[in-house]
Formats: sequence, structure tokens, C-alpha cells
Amino acid sequence: MAHVLHPRLLIIGNANTGKSTITKLLLSNPSGYKGKIGKTPGSTLLIKPIHQEDMQYEIVDLPGFGFAKKSSHRREEHIKKQTISHIEKHHRRYFLGLVVINILRIEDELEKYFYKKKQTIPLSFELITFLLEFAIPLIILINKVDKVSVFDKRRIITYFVNTARQYGLNLVHLDDFGYDYAQALPYLEFSALKKTNLGDLKQALYYVLRNYQEAQDK
Repeated sequence: MAHVLHPRLLIIGNANTGKSTITKLLLSNPSGYKGKIGKTPGSTLLIKPIHQEDMQYEIVDLPGFGFAKKSSHRREEHIKKQTISHIEKHHRRYFLGLVVINILRIEDELEKYFYKKKQTIPLSFELITFLLEFAIPLIILINKVDKVSVFDKRRIITYFVNTARQYGLNLVHLDDFGYDYAQALPYLEFSALKKTNLGDLKQALYYVLRNYQEAQDK
């Protein structure tokens, strides 16, 4: 029997953003998933697609890079090269990419790599820009919003969106996104722990998946 090639969902982001927990939330049978949750930051090296029965797609939780406390520079570069190589080879299989960002890291990252050092690029922006080169539809998931107050959440996200626009990325909230990737990129506040906006994420995911499948069938 021929092996079915399922469309792939890419989950990617710097280390310690909650990618593994989000992966589990998007499986058809989360309790049946035996993968590790809460790995040591920067420890993911194995790229192995995850698929369960009754799933129309498979998930790839790609190695994060940056903010790995115990990771050497050489190891970080190895992880980064592995990630880039994988995307270059398999990007056509991905119907959607979720770029996961830890809201607790946003201010430090932008201050350090955008405002203080004009010649550097924040890792989040570098990652987004790289994926856009391969025309993978993206949703920017700003995770761990349960860890900050409502006031701080609004302030940090506004700061992130405004800085992204200075960099050349036009981010709009998923609710206001018309699925025109030539005009903007959608973002969504999220909490993997509290499952905040999980329903909105799944709705958008399946919408993009249908469009991908229809395009493949033509």
C-alpha cells in the first residue's frame, strides 16, 4: 500500500516558547502522544513528523534556536543550519507555519537586537523573514499571555507590532486578517496552558488547510 503524504503543519520558534505543548493541543489524541513536553531549552534536535489517526495533517515541531541557556554557540549554529536545511528541502509540504513567540521575551529581544544594536536582527524577525521566502503561510502565535496582566499584554503586543512594522513586517490580528498574505501577517494572543484562543487557532488552521488541499487538487 502506498504511503500517504499528509500536508504538514510547521511549529517553529526560539527555545522555551511552548512549542511542544502547542503541538500536543493540536493532535487528534493528545493523551496518546508520548513525546516529551517541557524539554530543556534548545534540546530538540530530531526532526520527526507526528501523525495520529483521524488527523488530516502531520505536525513537525522544529528545533528552536536562541535563548538556550546551556547550549554552546557551535550547538546553536548546528541547530540553526539543520532547521534551514529542512525548510529548504521540504517547504512545499507545509500548508501552514506557526511561529511561536514567548511574550515574556519580546521586550528584551527587541531592545537588545533592534533598538540598541541597529546592525543585528531579532531572532523572531529573522525566522519570520526566512519562512516568508518560501511562501509558507504563517500565523504568529504570541504564547504565554496568561503570565502577564491585561495591561502588559496590550503594551507588549503593541510594541511588538510597531517594531515589526519598522522592520518591514505588517502584522494584523487574526480577527482582522483577510488571508491576503501579500498585504499582512496574522498574529494571535495565545496561552497553551490555559488554551486561550485555541478554537480560533484551529478554525484558521483548517481554513488554510482546505485552501492548500484545493490548490493541490487542481
